[in-house]
Amino acid sequence: MIKNSPWQTIGRPGWFGEERNRILDEYDQLYGHGNWRIRHQLGSRTMDFDESVKIYELCYELDFLHPDRRYIWNELIDKSKEVWTEQWSDLESGTNYYLQNALAAHYEDVAIRRILHKYDLKFKGKNLTRIRADSDDLVGRVLSSIHIKFIYPEYIEDTIDDQFHWWDRHKGSLECFWHLNKILQIKVH
Repeated sequence: MIKNSPWQTIGRPGWFGEERNRILDEYDQLYGHGNWRIRHQLGSRTMDFDESVKIYELCYELDFLHPDRRYIWNELIDKSKEVWTEQWSDLESGTNYYLQNALAAHYEDVAIRRILHKYDLKFKGKNLTRIRADSDDLVGRVLSSIHIKFIYPEYIEDTIDDQFHWWDRHKGSLECFWHLNKILQIKVH
């Protein structure tokens, strides 16, 4: 016999950004601590954070392994001593997705570090390279999750509302998936 889930999806909250802590605190106020959770939907599968970041990282790894994109990664490795996304304290996260000191979550830099570690590669350069769509560095912009292809684009949900959000600029991207497939669930008593 299949047990019914104690969780019910009530919305797709989209991007949190720098408002992440305020939004999560608001969910605590509305639903009670431990009575809500954030997940990602992939078709009929509801994924927890660990599963979601594994797919996130796999998208980056496939980009790293793609022969037409490898020169970008080689340039990153040659010129960078480290990468960051939101703020310099991102360096403290190392390869741990759970260490989030910035107001907005950052996973790009962690995924890159984990991939380099997996393939026994190290940064060789002298620069800190920001990995973000608005980075001053071209390689940093190109390796932003908005330019990384999502491995299952057919499962990316439709836009949340009638507005054109920044993450919608590149349909089929990892960034699109991360925000459009994010769901809010509450515990059903």
